[in-house]
Amino acid sequence: MKNNQNNIEELKKLCKKYEDGIYRSKTGLDYKKALEEIFILANKNDKPFTLEDVKEQPELKDFKFEGIRDFQYICKLKIKPLEIVNDIVTNEKILAFDFVNKETENVFKKSLGAVYMITCVSDGKEHIIKFGQTRTTFKERLNSYNCGTVTYWRTASTTNIKIVQSMITTYTTQTAYKLYIYDCSDDFYSFNWHGVESKKVATPKSIAAEDIIIKKFVKAFSKKPLANVHANATAKKENI
Repeated sequence: MKNNQNNIEELKKLCKKYEDGIYRSKTGLDYKKALEEIFILANKNDKPFTLEDVKEQPELKDFKFEGIRDFQYICKLKIKPLEIVNDIVTNEKILAFDFVNKETENVFKKSLGAVYMITCVSDGKEHIIKFGQTRTTFKERLNSYNCGTVTYWRTASTTNIKIVQSMITTYTTQTAYKLYIYDCSDDFYSFNWHGVESKKVATPKSIAAEDIIIKKFVKAFSKKPLANVHANATAKKENI
């Protein structure tokens, strides 16, 4: 969606107008209903989840897989809403804040290769929302998530759209998103090709670990996490 005048008027339908003339995203079911008036949400992967969906998800304390101990709490995540001022659009964006300490901030910014877990705290209960992996840093992954805006609805990935838009449909002052990371950056891979050594890159360890933890989650709760919308990791087929 390009930001011409007609599309700006469409975007305003997603917003609440404040006394200062600034438009900011609606939240909760009001926002979801407004989305449905502009976009066709026929694909379940496009549909943002709601706070009621979150409350139906398993709690972190009930996931007994030992590998969960390898995850380190990093920071909180929050949504900065879509804003329109004098017909200039500033896209919605997920922000990382309130890092535990400098070490966790460095993991967020610098660790190359990680499995991550996103949870949502509502009514004092912490629900598991998503497991994912990145062979870059999570800071870079978050930049990718932030492509999931309404202005990029037709071009952004369904995963990015689902995460960003769901953080708006589930927003309340009492809701908090938390980020945990299993740091796989201690393992690197390099390749020597005809005497030329490549730079060090992250190994597939994070892909394998994500595959394991999702399988363990499914075994424990008979479903995938709410925001895990895609298929399992690609695996080598064994000879039959």
